[in-house]
Amino acid sequence: MRDAGQRIEETISFQSSRLQELNEKKGGSLATPSFISNARELSRLVPLTEAERREIDLVSKTYPFRIPQFYASLIDRESQGCPIRLQALPTLAELGPEGREDPLAEGDIEVAPSFLTRYPHRGVFLVSSQCAMYCRFCNRKRSVGRGPRWEDSIETTLRYLDGAREINEVILSGGDPLMLGAARLIHILDRLRSQRHIRVIRISTRMPVVFPEGVVDEYRLAFRKYGPIWLVIHINHPKEVTPEFCEVVTKLREAGVLLVSQTVLLRGINDCSHVLGKLLQELVQVGVKPYYLFQLDDVSGAQHFKVKVRSGMNLMRALRRDISGLCIPHYALDITGGLGKVPLDYRYLRNRKGKALLLENAAGVTGTYVDDGGQSRCSKCGSCGKKVTRT
Repeated sequence: MRDAGQRIEETISFQSSRLQELNEKKGGSLATPSFISNARELSRLVPLTEAERREIDLVSKTYPFRIPQFYASLIDRESQGCPIRLQALPTLAELGPEGREDPLAEGDIEVAPSFLTRYPHRGVFLVSSQCAMYCRFCNRKRSVGRGPRWEDSIETTLRYLDGAREINEVILSGGDPLMLGAARLIHILDRLRSQRHIRVIRISTRMPVVFPEGVVDEYRLAFRKYGPIWLVIHINHPKEVTPEFCEVVTKLREAGVLLVSQTVLLRGINDCSHVLGKLLQELVQVGVKPYYLFQLDDVSGAQHFKVKVRSGMNLMRALRRDISGLCIPHYALDITGGLGKVPLDYRYLRNRKGKALLLENAAGVTGTYVDDGGQSRCSKCGSCGKKVTRT
């Protein structure tokens, strides 16, 4: 059996060799590898003090470090507070004692070696333990980049799904599914589409943002063939809306892919209504619908990024006041311990007097609404699945 290191290198090798081939067709050459995984390599692109080099190498022994050259090139060399730098470079703050290794208790909902079911009729299929970049706030820091080898259990999970007739939606995640390589991802999509009870396929990825050149033509062709595919793009800051990202988005849309985004609210990175508003509006302009804004999970090694929930609610209130409703995501929190997602929002319903509701708009102005609608009743349509006796 091949060891883990060999399999990781094969995954990266697919991406690198494919990029080399594409680049040569354009008349260029890739002089250096696509990924950076230590401080020595990073210092060729980003100025680092000796203390920063030691810090990166020390933290990397606990939480793996990898950044694509493309994403590293976005770092502001003059700013320690650059939002790209803060998301990508390890710091000693990650070694603090706060947080939980598995804040969402995913170990308790694993019904197959790499399949998680928290909600009825849908589940998360962990197909890759690798990411193009290891975000410093990841809620699976315990696993990504160092095992378990979810790739090794793909076939076992597919066999489980063959018989799991209650599952109608599958979310491919990990790690990043696009780090699998085209052949393996196509195999998974083909198997899922052959199971008629699976009607919706989502793929969660950060690749169009951090490693756009890795979203190769084979993926787009597969998404067209096995569509409709919902692609959930993880993006956190307007600096990440690069021309390269926009080009990938355009090609994905041309392939019929349905695009939504998710963002994590991060202290010192995007906890500002102006920054978030710019990001969300730019996403809509290029054809990506903002879907979720997540409150940071209680995960070990990332608590220095946490924003107060009240601050997040105030941000959402400002966004509703200042930008189009089309740009507004759901602000949500995953309850620690595995109790699921709940929405977080400013309470616009302030009071009630009889049938009159007192409401406050996003600008703080209050008004009333007469809540005198009739009582809802069952129309006995049968949609709920209950046996209906018509009279």
